[in-house]
Amino acid sequence: MSQKNGINYNFVRLKVIVHFCMKYVKPIVRILLCITLLVILVLAFIYVPKQRCERISSVVHTQNESIIISPEDVETLLADTNIEVVGKAVKEVDLSKISELLKNNPYIANVNFVHFAGKKLVIDYTLKEIVLHVFTPNGEHYFVDSEGKVVPFTDKMQDYLMIVNGNVGNNYKPGKDAPKGVKDALALTKIIRQNDFYQAQFRQIYLNAQNEMELTSTIGGQTILFGSIDNAEEKLQNLKTIYENGLSHKGYNTYVQLDARYKNRIIAKRK
Repeated sequence: MSQKNGINYNFVRLKVIVHFCMKYVKPIVRILLCITLLVILVLAFIYVPKQRCERISSVVHTQNESIIISPEDVETLLADTNIEVVGKAVKEVDLSKISELLKNNPYIANVNFVHFAGKKLVIDYTLKEIVLHVFTPNGEHYFVDSEGKVVPFTDKMQDYLMIVNGNVGNNYKPGKDAPKGVKDALALTKIIRQNDFYQAQFRQIYLNAQNEMELTSTIGGQTILFGSIDNAEEKLQNLKTIYENGLSHKGYNTYVQLDARYKNRIIAKRK
């Protein structure tokens, strides 16, 4: 056989082998992969539920600096409710019951997920953003979150919050909407928190008998008649101008009261 015929013969053989691989080997590989996956799933279905939980890992998200429900608190909540997790078989742990318990907690805004990762129970949750600390006329106090809902007081909240007092009423219920005057104070606080000067200058909102807001300044100690929430941004800007361009020259203690209720002007009352 000539060298040329030998080359042609080998080329034909190679084509036959490639054709065979394309036609039969790939489907066989796919079948083997499917069988392997099926075996893994069966083993997981049989073996994983028999595994016992070794620990709980909680992930907390919060907008506040204080963590009022910590991962340790979560474990305490489970124990206090007689929900056993660590040492229990995975299939025996009621994940929906855990999720429902946390959803009903007054400080938790959302339970993102509760699931097992191997032998570890992972709990991911988000806390409510606490914005106001409200003091009632009868000496009680509570918090208000960013959604305007009443949140029970806890001494675990150590953030420096806006204080609201005065004519706020004595009737409140955790989880319910805050009174209207307090909601107006919340709206004003959200604007104040967007500006470093406002945050440093205004730390307390008083609701007077006319349900109008009054601010107390940290520099100078003036009482500021703010009125309603209407035109709040304009009023705050006018106050900022007065403090930066007026009182900074005349002296912060020159005036005892500033009235910001009128459009485009501040009325100052001397001591």
